[in-house]
Amino acid sequence: MNQNEMTKMEFLLTLNDNIVVQRFYNVRGYNPKAKNSMELYYELLDFSELLQRHLKMRSIDYLLENDYQIMEDPQMLETSYTDGPENFNMFIKIDGELVCHRQFDAKPYPPKVRYTVDVRIFLKELLRNLTDVFSTKNLTLDYMGVRLAR
Repeated sequence: MNQNEMTKMEFLLTLNDNIVVQRFYNVRGYNPKAKNSMELYYELLDFSELLQRHLKMRSIDYLLENDYQIMEDPQMLETSYTDGPENFNMFIKIDGELVCHRQFDAKPYPPKVRYTVDVRIFLKELLRNLTDVFSTKNLTLDYMGVRLAR
């Protein structure tokens, strides 16, 4: 692959089947081994933890602002609007092909919080970091003596 070639990638965050955010970005000098690297794993882990912390803080704000209404009507916090689990899903795709998927539970957060999540403030840094990971040549491809990529 030529160093100047651009690879079109996609970041997609969903709540079950509903799209929260979808962004396309280009990576110059794409390294195909990056999809199995520890750097990608940690980048998505960090973003997942950041998003969960953001949702937790928004939940706290929501609960404090609505404490009287919640005491009067506890059904405000009813989280079983849907049957089965609700999950946030993070996908990374290259040319429509799934490269990476990470998931975490959405049910701990009040419906008002999880259905109105806004991650735009985090996207610029995330996409820059993903671009860096996918264009890096020196990656960690071993974990505890196990080779992650061939």
